[in-house]
Amino acid sequence: MRHSVKNLETYLRETLHAPIRLERWPDAATLPAYLTGQYDFFDGTVGDVHILFLQSAEEPVPSAAKKHERALQQNWTGPVAFVFERITPRTRQRMISEGLSFVVPGNQIYLPVLGVNLRERYNTRVRTTDRLRPSAQVLFLHVLANRSPASGTPSGLARRLGYTAMAMGQALNQLEDAKLVNVHKEGRERLFELAGEPADLWHQAQPLLASPISRRRYLVGVAPSARKGLAAAGLSALATYSALAEPTVPVVALDRVKAKSLLDVRGVQELPTADEAKLEVEVWSYKPGLLSEGAAVDRLSLYLSLRDDSDERVRSALDEMMRGVTW
Repeated sequence: MRHSVKNLETYLRETLHAPIRLERWPDAATLPAYLTGQYDFFDGTVGDVHILFLQSAEEPVPSAAKKHERALQQNWTGPVAFVFERITPRTRQRMISEGLSFVVPGNQIYLPVLGVNLRERYNTRVRTTDRLRPSAQVLFLHVLANRSPASGTPSGLARRLGYTAMAMGQALNQLEDAKLVNVHKEGRERLFELAGEPADLWHQAQPLLASPISRRRYLVGVAPSARKGLAAAGLSALATYSALAEPTVPVVALDRVKAKSLLDVRGVQELPTADEAKLEVEVWSYKPGLLSEGAAVDRLSLYLSLRDDSDERVRSALDEMMRGVTW
C-alpha cells in the first residue's frame, strides 16, 4: 500500500504542480471498524490545502461514500477525498453529483476544494469556485481588513502573507474567477484591486468562504507560560468583541505546525472529548497570526468559524461583533 501512496503523491505533484506529502493519519485508530476495514487513511497538504485521503482498492458506491464522509465529521473537519484504482463513467458522474472529491491516479482528479476537475483521458481542465482555497481566502480577508485596493505581484503578496509565489498566483486566479477582484497587467506585473465595495463583496463571497478550522483538539497539562501569546479563538475571542461571557474552557487558534509543537510539549495530553479539557485548540488551515487583531483572531475569520452555530446567544454576539467592523 505504501508503494501506491507514493504513486498517488507523485501523480498529484506532477499533475497539479504543487508540493505534497502524505502521512498515515494517526486518528484512524479511533474510527469504527467498518471504515478502517475499507480504507487506508492518509493526511496531507496539497499546495496549501489540508486534505484527508481515503484510499481503497474497491470502486466506490457513491451513497456509501457519502455516509462515510459524514461519519468522519466527528474526527475530521477538513475536506475529504476518496482514492480508487478505477472508476466507471456512471460512478464518476454520481460521485460528482454528490459533491464527493476523488482521485483516480492516471485517470481523473476531482477536487473542488482546489478548483480542479481534470480528466486526463480528454485532456480537459475545468476550474470551479465552489470554495476558495485557504490562500485565496487569506488574501481576500487581508484586502478587506486593510480597507485598501491592495495591489502587487504574486511574489510580493507571498512575502507579505507567508505563501509561495505559486500559491499566491493561484489564489489571485481564483479570486478573479469568483469576480471578487479585478486583475490587470502593467508590463510583466499583475496588479489587482477589489471588484466592488468591501461590505458588498463580503456578503457576495459568503458561499465561497469556509471556516478556517480544520480540526479541534482538547488538551490538559498546558502550562500557563505555554499559553502566553496564543491568539484567543472561538467563544473566547467572541467574548472580547462582544458582551458574551467567557467560556469555561479557553479556546485558542494555532496553525497545524504550531499545534503539533504544542502537543509535543512534555506533560501535554490530548483528550478524545471536551468534557475534562482545560484548553481547546482550533487547528486552522491558515496561520491565525496573518490576520489577527491583538490578542484575538480577526473578526472576519472568527465569524466564519462560528456562523453555523445555532445558539441564539452566539448569533447575537456575532451580530454585535460585525456591527463593529469598519469597511
